[in-house]
Amino acid sequence: MIADRLALLGILLAGCGDLQGFGGDVPPLSTIHVDTSGDFDAVRTPGATNENLRVALIWGTEWLPEALCFLPPDTAELAAVVDAGCRNPLSFTPDRVAASVPITSNVPADLSLDALPAADVMYGDVTARVAYGSLVVFDDRDASGTLELASTSRLPQGGFDPEQDALTNDIIYGASFVAMTEPDQRLAFREGAFVETGFYPRHGCDAPLPAFSILGAGGFSFADAIAATAAGTLPSEPAGSCSEAKPEDTTVAIPFRPSADVREVGCVQRRLDSSVRYRQPPTDAPDFTGRAFACTTIPQLGMPDATAGIVQLVVSSKADEPCRGLTHYTLIGCDRGRLICDSPEWDYRANPPAWWPCPVQAVR
Repeated sequence: MIADRLALLGILLAGCGDLQGFGGDVPPLSTIHVDTSGDFDAVRTPGATNENLRVALIWGTEWLPEALCFLPPDTAELAAVVDAGCRNPLSFTPDRVAASVPITSNVPADLSLDALPAADVMYGDVTARVAYGSLVVFDDRDASGTLELASTSRLPQGGFDPEQDALTNDIIYGASFVAMTEPDQRLAFREGAFVETGFYPRHGCDAPLPAFSILGAGGFSFADAIAATAAGTLPSEPAGSCSEAKPEDTTVAIPFRPSADVREVGCVQRRLDSSVRYRQPPTDAPDFTGRAFACTTIPQLGMPDATAGIVQLVVSSKADEPCRGLTHYTLIGCDRGRLICDSPEWDYRANPPAWWPCPVQAVR
């Protein structure tokens, strides 16, 4: 069907003169049937009345957590920081919001897709690539007609940084694909052949259907993922939990859930490669109210380098913030948040701020 429409588009673009008889609405490329379930009043965020519920398609991207979020913490204080500031390492990570339509709780709705996913949200090459998306139910608080993605509000040298942080008033109440540790229904778009990879894998399941399809999976634990990685394979889905269907032949079921349980599906990650931006500590003490913090060294991952011995202060996000994240302060650092360079941008090792709570690295 998609190939036929693309061929027709080529004919139209190649034609000459005025075209006649091509008026009317263009049918969608695909239509997704969505149905919510559960007691919305039981999960409604306090104070969020007069809701404007919608469902949106979000295409996902690859993301690797930073080392502190998957290495065993060496102190109780650091464990508290990780617990408060690190998201599930197997979470669905959003890249781009596509279509969105209004819905009524517990009433079926249809989401029409009028565009293919862009190449930059697909994984693989032109011979075999795939995109995965989550269907997300949200309260469109600003009535923009779409879901605004959020990011963690870090603690730089003075609070919110509009160039680095994104805030939103929209409230997420459910998603078809929250994390690989939970059962999911996801939208897939497959182009060409299919090569199984670590991009939201469904190991042991059949390949996605060509073009658009709805896939089901049972989920696997973080421990299973670690064991599979050590064995050089991918974690398997539970037996009998896999499904593949054309969108018109199935319904995506989305139960209402408290926003705190699902809001991370709307949180973009600035750095997708597990790298960290280290920040210059301010002169005055940051406000740590509601945040966990701890002093620790820079993770070496078994390969000591020039950062060995540098002490960092790591601070978690607040529990009521829409996205989890960590802020890293060091007494020495370079531009773009690096730790090692020929000429540091700041070096407070000889004279740290009065509020600095961590051991001070000796100046060599």
